[in-house]
Amino acid sequence: MDIEQVARVVKLVESSQLYKVTIENNGQSVTVVNNVNQHEMASPVKSKTIQNGADRNSVDIDSALSQVRATHVGQVYLSKDGATDRLVSKGDHIEKGQTICFIEELSRLLPVVSDKAGVVSDILVENGQIVEYGQPILALEV
Repeated sequence: MDIEQVARVVKLVESSQLYKVTIENNGQSVTVVNNVNQHEMASPVKSKTIQNGADRNSVDIDSALSQVRATHVGQVYLSKDGATDRLVSKGDHIEKGQTICFIEELSRLLPVVSDKAGVVSDILVENGQIVEYGQPILALEV
């Protein structure tokens, strides 16, 4: 199995809303699972199986596409520092590519950039909360 192929699939899963991808090739298999919250697992499972480079199953799409998710594991900050206003508030219109918050990971402050545009209908985390990779941060009306 080609490690570059596995790396490409990992990046695909990270940048998508897929839950699980399995690659099977010459008797070897690798499964990549996106970390999601328990309540989301109750929704239709989104998965894709790739065998010898060919798609085997289609991808189910659900309402999870209207959420902006954490891109790192760490402590979330809704403003750049404690002295400034939040980067986004409920009712704000955000654009694709806009920084919505920061996550402190291993003493680094990393921006979380929205991958979609819409109106913020709810902020799903509290300032200072620990978040997991893939955890919803904002709910959007698109």
